[in-house]
Amino acid sequence: MNRHVEINVTGIHSREGEPTEKVESTVTGTYEVLDDGSRIVEYDEDQGMGGSHLKVHNRVRIGADGRRMEILRGGSNRSVLRFGEKLEYDTEYATPYGSMQMKVRTNSFDLSTRNDEEIKVVAEYDLEMEGHIVSQSMIVIDIKNAMAD
Repeated sequence: MNRHVEINVTGIHSREGEPTEKVESTVTGTYEVLDDGSRIVEYDEDQGMGGSHLKVHNRVRIGADGRRMEILRGGSNRSVLRFGEKLEYDTEYATPYGSMQMKVRTNSFDLSTRNDEEIKVVAEYDLEMEGHIVSQSMIVIDIKNAMAD
């Protein structure tokens, strides 16, 4: 059964020689616990590009054991990000201008629940291209009322 939830997503990105960038959005979405115990969160967010706004669909799957998460991001900038303690893998970041190969290295991953109604996922990770770290990043996803009946 899908439940409507409030989702706050914060991304923090540090790049050498640039100020730290913090992007935060609060949206409503759906939350579902699957038969295997994994959790699915889906939501749309506005992505501003060149004065226009596009809706981007995101699907987050949290593993039943709470030790892994996968984010499938749709739209013109498609990507798949996987996070888990000390997980490292190669992925493709597709844009309208072409694709880029990246390596994602999770440095820490934590899932916690509060008040039987909130889930918080925090992943710290590095993005690497051509052997160089291009961003040290953190994503925080707060899901409210996800466990309420």
